[in-house]
Amino acid sequence: MPIRNIDVFFRELKLTQEARIGVLAETRLGIEGHNWLRQLMLNTRDGEPAAMGGVPLALEAEIVKELHFFQSNNITPIFVFNGLPVARRDGRGFVKDDHRPAYRHAAWEQYWQGHTEQALRGWSTSSPQALADTVPFVMQVLQAHGAEFMRAPYSSWAQLAYMYQHESQPIHAVYSSLEMLMFDVDRVVTSVNHSRATFGWIQRDNMLGKCGITADQVLDMCILAGCDWCPTFPPLLGDIGFSFKSAVDVTRQYRSGFNAIQAMADHPGVRAANYSDSFLRAYCTVKYHIVLRLDGSVGPLNAEFAPNDLHDIIGYRLPTAAYHLLAQGAVQPPILNMLVSGTWLEFSPPDNGESEEYRHLVTQWESNVLRQQCRLLCTSLGTFFSQRKIALQSWFDPQSEVVLHDSKSTKLSVKFSAAGTAARAKDGGVSVSSVLERSRQLLGAGAGSGCRAAELLAWVLQSLQLVAADGQHTPLGRVLGVGLRALHGSTGSQPAQPLQWAVVTAAVLLDRGLLSGKVWSVAYEDQQRPTGDAKQEQFARAIARIATLVPPGTRRGPWKLAYNRDLLAFCSAARLVQKAVNSSADAACLIGAAGSGAEPASESTQSELLPLLRARRTMPLECATSDATGLLAHALLTDYARSGVGCWGRIQAAAEEGLVNAQQALRDAWSVAGAVRAMAKARGGTNADIIDACDWAQAAFNEVL
Repeated sequence: MPIRNIDVFFRELKLTQEARIGVLAETRLGIEGHNWLRQLMLNTRDGEPAAMGGVPLALEAEIVKELHFFQSNNITPIFVFNGLPVARRDGRGFVKDDHRPAYRHAAWEQYWQGHTEQALRGWSTSSPQALADTVPFVMQVLQAHGAEFMRAPYSSWAQLAYMYQHESQPIHAVYSSLEMLMFDVDRVVTSVNHSRATFGWIQRDNMLGKCGITADQVLDMCILAGCDWCPTFPPLLGDIGFSFKSAVDVTRQYRSGFNAIQAMADHPGVRAANYSDSFLRAYCTVKYHIVLRLDGSVGPLNAEFAPNDLHDIIGYRLPTAAYHLLAQGAVQPPILNMLVSGTWLEFSPPDNGESEEYRHLVTQWESNVLRQQCRLLCTSLGTFFSQRKIALQSWFDPQSEVVLHDSKSTKLSVKFSAAGTAARAKDGGVSVSSVLERSRQLLGAGAGSGCRAAELLAWVLQSLQLVAADGQHTPLGRVLGVGLRALHGSTGSQPAQPLQWAVVTAAVLLDRGLLSGKVWSVAYEDQQRPTGDAKQEQFARAIARIATLVPPGTRRGPWKLAYNRDLLAFCSAARLVQKAVNSSADAACLIGAAGSGAEPASESTQSELLPLLRARRTMPLECATSDATGLLAHALLTDYARSGVGCWGRIQAAAEEGLVNAQQALRDAWSVAGAVRAMAKARGGTNADIIDACDWAQAAFNEVL
């Protein structure tokens, strides 16, 4: 949580000043990424992430608009996002009394009753998408537009403070939330108003004067008020609620937070919470927070005074190369947090994950993928991690755990070739299809192609059980090869990476029996509204599920077509597979970096990381998975089921109002459907319904094609 009630108190004191945006011209503005993104999400707030999955379809346009605003005012933004969470003493993984699933279910009930506006409001307040989950997508957009960004090892506040205070001044000002004041920053930009071309900012000295405290007391005051790393000091919680002024008064009266705690040590709330320990941990978390230094090393602020047990406060230390990969977006926090915390947490998806099919995918398939990742990672990262117990916990059974790794686990290892200049030159054209064709060369006896990106991608395919350890194709891998060749034939050229990964996801779901037109174990009202012949409804459902795997492209305006919870449930399963692909890619990057043998902060290691970065950027982003293309296909096919004739003309206006390239998305969906049909045929009679569905849908798609 933010510093409790500090914003209300600062408004009462009128501490925020306003200035023209031109004052910031020719500056490098360090931006707290999560705070900035939170504001953008408010601008794009709608029910779509909860109703359709993925990020808000308007988010990319908002990011581009922000970048243009900074550019037009001659400001260079430097976005710094949070990295790993600071270690929690309570070990709590899931929020107690999380009412969002119930709110989402109620919103769907409203929607089925025809109350769309009420449903959208309900979805907008119950999105399952954590802000951190959208960061990989945001980084991709920033990179595409040439903006500078990084992930901090832990908190972006500490990283920004370090950069702002460094003598070389990599940033000249900080745009952040008020928590930045805890880190000895003398002034903070707190808001930017585009329409008025102004910004709001707070001068730390003005705050000190009006509060009557010293600079050394600011941190104590904020911790006593309550923040992310410490609850509110219990004696400040009166019968009429909490006021930030009480934290100011106590700090001023006792001169330090620790003195106040000692003076009120007999208070029942202080004793019960062991508050002095929580306070000191929070104090050390701020004072000695871990940052990535400009010389490439990783260490604490105020290093000369840092305690020796920081690992107990911040979390276990990872290899320096891991923080470099994290900083550049090649590795995402979840897999690193799994290593540090010992737990992989699986939260409820947008559809609430009520079906047996989804839950079995978590416990039986995803757990196997994660288990292989853990065995390889823990072997490569040294003795401590090789003995580490790591378990998977899910929201639907939080008291149980699936052990992924412990001291008894069989050790595995993988060796990647050294990445020299020649190797980097080969990294450009790596694709799923080309790596699958060369898997025996990349993973078999005497492997060592010299192409680091291809080797990493081959290992990802191995972790998905598409190729064996020796590079031989598994039965599923052979089926995938058929699908990729069919995709290549339908597009007439090398298919785009997102379409290739859509076929990979389809192969996994087909193998698990989830990609078909059959209703899952939980039937929603979408499926209880007949649109024609029952067989045709099943065909429409199968093709729409395939289309869900295809990225929808850029948002244009409000979504006018129908939402569908059944497609959302399938979209959640697809996202789970893509999340496993991403965690496998993260693991491969970490293993590759661990095997480099170079000094972590040296230039040689920086060159080692380049092919890892390039390889990582060919992977899909699971956070961007939505069912928008599936909804387009479903609208097309349900109308076709009713009328028996092509109907693109009847839905085209609504489709193109929602998406810029709606027709191209459907064309891509049909290409993927052709690949899925080929895979279904290669599997024999087990997926005959997919073949029949594709044959039936051909006439409906002819008008689009």
